Amino acid sequence: MSSGVRTHAVGFGQKTAKDVKGKDAPVVDKLEWERPLQIVKYPDPRLRAVNARINCFDDSLVQLAKEMIEIMYQDDGVGLAAPQVGVNVRLMVFNPYGSEKPGNESILVNPEVVESSRIKGTGEEGCLSFPKIYGEVERPRDVVVHAQNEKGEPISLNLGGSDIDQAWISRIFQHEYDHLQGVLFHDRMRPNVIESNRKQLVALEEAFISANPGVPVKRIPPPKAAKGFGAMAKR
Repeated sequence: MSSGVRTHAVGFGQKTAKDVKGKDAPVVDKLEWERPLQIVKYPDPRLRAVNARINCFDDSLVQLAKEMIEIMYQDDGVGLAAPQVGVNVRLMVFNPYGSEKPGNESILVNPEVVESSRIKGTGEEGCLSFPKIYGEVERPRDVVVHAQNEKGEPISLNLGGSDIDQAWISRIFQHEYDHLQGVLFHDRMRPNVIESNRKQLVALEEAFISANPGVPVKRIPPPKAAKGFGAMAKR
């Protein structure tokens, strides 16, 4: 997730993450990735692919998280999910303060949302996979999360609340968790917000298609025809 806003290794052509529930996802016992890590840009299919559960809590996991934190800071982010660097596993890192306050990083492995509040909050978000694109997104204010740390130890988090800083952490987590579910932040935008970003979204789509001919991608739907006066009534 991009730090500019606050609240107010799997290839192409496979199932999308929406087709597989978190606990039904495949499991990996070994982590491998290409260096150096690079941010995957929309509409790369890896952002929609299934993300495997991690079952290897060793030095490779710690190293991957470390490299993710480094590239997150390089791009001025506050959160990053593994599929955003082309590694389709259920891993996220975040620091609500960004690079200004290193040492506040969280590493969550195989996270699951077990409860979310009916209270909603709307805030503007950005995403490292969508350069310079921002938009209002509605999310639950509070979530209860079960996950593991980098040692494989179970952890439980209660995120959110009326405090602005805690609500910000909840929003960051939910944004990154969406990535692990194959959901992108523009999927949650209202139609008018999508329209305000249509030009930039289409530009990213065209750039990817030009660089990767023949690779199928999910594009934003065309704008709906305006309804109103002016159509000649039938007699």
